[in-house]
Amino acid sequence: MALFEEISGSFARETNMLCEAISTTMKDVRTFMEDDDSWAIEIPRGGGEVHKNTRLMVGYIASMTDTLVSTRDFAPSHSTGNLSGLVDDTVKYLNDLLQRKSELCLDLSLRYLFLQNNSYFVATRDIGHGDSEHHQGLELTPECKNHMDSYLGVSWAHVISSVSKSNPSGPLRRWLTNTSSLAKFESAFHKTYQAQKIWKVPDPRLRDALRRAIIERAISSYNDHLKKHPELAEHASRGNSTPAVLEEMLGQLFEG
Repeated sequence: MALFEEISGSFARETNMLCEAISTTMKDVRTFMEDDDSWAIEIPRGGGEVHKNTRLMVGYIASMTDTLVSTRDFAPSHSTGNLSGLVDDTVKYLNDLLQRKSELCLDLSLRYLFLQNNSYFVATRDIGHGDSEHHQGLELTPECKNHMDSYLGVSWAHVISSVSKSNPSGPLRRWLTNTSSLAKFESAFHKTYQAQKIWKVPDPRLRDALRRAIIERAISSYNDHLKKHPELAEHASRGNSTPAVLEEMLGQLFEG
């Protein structure tokens, strides 16, 4: 019995030392994350994809969680409770860090795409089992949904609004107004597409969901406008800007 107590006490002391070392290391990691100058460069250069520091932090969190599971099974103690709190606090810190560092990106569309990619990466990792994915289907947290809505708003709302909803009197004025609206929509669409076509959404499920969301908002509005004004459908066809063509273009977005 005495031998068992001695071994147990020794293991508990070793666990305490390990937890203290992890806590000290994570303080140093946070300092590095705050001082790293690569955020402002890598966000636009990477087209909004998952940042290397996000992957690094998730790796640290996964290692801490694995350590927590191992030590808690053999010697539950006050230190393991502290380590559990450190894991939760680090996840919260990472999400806050991403929000703050995203503000270094002046392009709002790219900023929200970056936040969506990185917050989704954090949310869809099984922290207790390293860097493996634990969601089989697409599951967006409220935070991820907000980032997607913000991206759609700043990137595509002005494209949709280009399609005029006015209905001026007189066939000539109506035709001129609708033709002008069609030209504005096509111009805004192609400008946005060209600016974002090399941006990256690495997760295929998220990429597909984002494409479908753009199609549902932009192409659906465009298609409805053409149905209300069939005289414009032929004009759109001559300009190679039919809804089908534009939808096919959107299917190429975010490949990087």
